[in-house]
Amino acid sequence: MFFRNYKYSLIRSIRQKELLFWSILFPIILGTLFKVSFGDITDNEVTFHQIPVAYVEGEMPQKEFELLLKELETENELIEVTVMKKAEAEKCLNAGEVAGIFENDKEITLIVTEEEINTSILKQIQEQYEQVVRAFSNIGAKHPEKIEEVANSVDEQWEYVKEENITNKEMDMFMDYFYALIAMQCLYSCFSGLLCAIEFKANLSQLAARRVAASTSRFMILLAEITAKITVQFACSVIGAVYLRCALDITLGADSGRILLVMLLGNVVGVMNGVFIGSIGKVKQTIKEGICISVTLFSSFLAGLMRNGMYQILEENAPIVNRINPASLILKAFYSLNIYENHTKYNGCILTLSLITIILCAGSYLLVRRERYASI
Repeated sequence: MFFRNYKYSLIRSIRQKELLFWSILFPIILGTLFKVSFGDITDNEVTFHQIPVAYVEGEMPQKEFELLLKELETENELIEVTVMKKAEAEKCLNAGEVAGIFENDKEITLIVTEEEINTSILKQIQEQYEQVVRAFSNIGAKHPEKIEEVANSVDEQWEYVKEENITNKEMDMFMDYFYALIAMQCLYSCFSGLLCAIEFKANLSQLAARRVAASTSRFMILLAEITAKITVQFACSVIGAVYLRCALDITLGADSGRILLVMLLGNVVGVMNGVFIGSIGKVKQTIKEGICISVTLFSSFLAGLMRNGMYQILEENAPIVNRINPASLILKAFYSLNIYENHTKYNGCILTLSLITIILCAGSYLLVRRERYASI
């Protein structure tokens, strides 16, 4: 009987086009807008890349400077040097293909077109090299016995920015939006749970009235309904995640099993939240729907869907909110999979989501178990 009820509940859930729109199309549209708005900001403006620079050799080049550039390119990975003729180098500079031109002749000349971080680094290279050359000239003239000592200290001074990762996994400050979007998509399943609860109340639904009159256990029917809603909503979340990963190239992590688990639990929490709200007294359905959307959006806001860095702000000022907010727990679980080598924090999120599910299930049971109808 359970599987029969589950089958028909599944069919009815798939036919609810309005719920499917909010569970699939709306998150996809919002995710696309996020990607268009700031999907490449981190790569273009935050992540450090080797600075492209043109190198023009004059008639009397300084070999030491040439060796320095090679070391900064190969060892420090600070710059990317391309040897060119002067006319070609100027053409590349005007086209924005290189950040500057180093002319190596009797003197070292740097040519740039605008002031920015990359050109400041190139100027620092030039100035520090010239300081070292002057220092060697002065010391060689006055204290030649100290040349070796100075040379050793100079090697320690050439410290520049090098791209390093504190972890071998990717981090992006704007990923909060996409992870919070997945959390919102999971928690939107509360509308399915709300409908499930409404259809379980004989005073609000004709379908529920027929179920009460039937000989089948009401809780067996409710269990089949809830399972069907979770199945459909979970499938919607998977579709949304696949779109983010394949179409928008959003990093969700390599551990597919754990990703699916956190999305499944997120949908379970969402559905049970809707069932709990729908089981409250004789409140009108429109009011219950308002409560559902308010709770979902507020939870998503606290996770950073509307404001970047909201999770970090709460972590500093009110960490307890991040420990009990389902959307924040889903976001933290995704970050844990992408940042940490172990799964300690992830397991903590899963445990808390499971605990929230148990509390919602117990609360829903207490609200509906004593319902009796004198007349339907």
